[in-house]
Amino acid sequence: MSINAVIFDMDGLLIDSEPLWFEAATEIMNDFGINLSQDEYNTSTGLRTKEFLHYWFNHFNIPLLNLAETERKITELVIEKVKQKGEAMDGAHYAIQLVQSHGLKIGLASSSPLKLIDAVIEKMNLQNTFSVITSAEHLKYGKPHPEVYLQCAEKLHSHPLDCICLEDSFNGMIAAKAGRMKCIVIPHQDQFHENRWDAADKKLNSLLVLQPQDFIPFTK
Repeated sequence: MSINAVIFDMDGLLIDSEPLWFEAATEIMNDFGINLSQDEYNTSTGLRTKEFLHYWFNHFNIPLLNLAETERKITELVIEKVKQKGEAMDGAHYAIQLVQSHGLKIGLASSSPLKLIDAVIEKMNLQNTFSVITSAEHLKYGKPHPEVYLQCAEKLHSHPLDCICLEDSFNGMIAAKAGRMKCIVIPHQDQFHENRWDAADKKLNSLLVLQPQDFIPFTK
């Protein structure tokens, strides 16, 4: 069997939203006396907001009763920031068009809530681009669990072994590989040299250098 579907992550891959998430998390979590460094934040990219907060609230001994409201505030602030100043990642539209031009099914699988996904799609003019969009918002598990990718593959009517995922985060890469899918990873330039990306099937420094041979030759 050969690859018949490509599934895109969203945050940090298609839209440069990780800085916006960092800004929003920093602003809101400052209310609890938490001041995350960029390096600390980077360890938890790819997680759902609730899991991100659960981790850091436990780390800083913040009562979890504040979690749901804090999650809501951060999500709403990120949506506002995306609408105001969200920008596409280099090569995002090119990569989508490249996949489409080869007749492959195309999906999106994100840890973000659907209302943020909708805001990004509108901001990037990607309406009617993805055959399937799945969010881990209401799933039992988020990335690095593969559930959101497996759900996307199922709705695309593709076997996981016939899918290749495009990711930027370590948690997302692990989710794709745990789902038995191929994974092309495009890490942030500051993390590109790290050995942990060796678990991916291919590592690129930008979507701009994605080529058909990066996904067409994969066979099972």
